[in-house]
Amino acid sequence: MLNFLKPRNWGIVKVYRDFENYMDWRRVIRKEEANPKSKYRKWKLQRTKLFDVYVITSLDETDAGLPETIQRVKLMEILNPLHKYFDEELGFAECLNCEFNQFEDDDHNLALSFLNVYRFRFNKFSIKWLVKFIFWTILIIFLSLRFLLPWISTLI
Repeated sequence: MLNFLKPRNWGIVKVYRDFENYMDWRRVIRKEEANPKSKYRKWKLQRTKLFDVYVITSLDETDAGLPETIQRVKLMEILNPLHKYFDEELGFAECLNCEFNQFEDDDHNLALSFLNVYRFRFNKFSIKWLVKFIFWTILIIFLSLRFLLPWISTLI
C-alpha cells in the first residue's frame, strides 16, 4: 500500500539499477572478448559500439523446402546453447531482447541465413521517463524559487 515510501521502488533508483546492470553487461562482454577460450569466441559473436551482441546463423540447404515455422524451430534449436550461455554462465537472460532477422538475396527471396541480435533492455529508463523526470525537476525548482524562497526570506 505504501510502496512509494520504499526507496527501492523509486524510479530514480530503478534507473540507477538499469545503468548499473548495463555497465556490468559491458564489463562482462569486454572480458569475454578478451578471453580466447570463451564461448563468446567459440560462437564467433560480435558486438556494436552500444554492446548489442550479434551472430549470423545459417540453416542447411536441406532445410530450404521446409515451412517457415519449422525453419524457425530449427534456428531456435541451434541457438539454444547460446541462450543458455547468456542465461546460466553470464546471468543476463532477463536483461536481453533477442531479434531474428532473415536475409534476402538480390531477387528478394528469403535466404537461409539469419542475423540474431541480443540487445540490452532497460527496465525503467526510457525517453518518456527522462522527459517526465526533467519536467518534475524543473517544476519543483520553479515552485521552490517562486513560492518557498520568498516565504523563507520573509521569515529571516
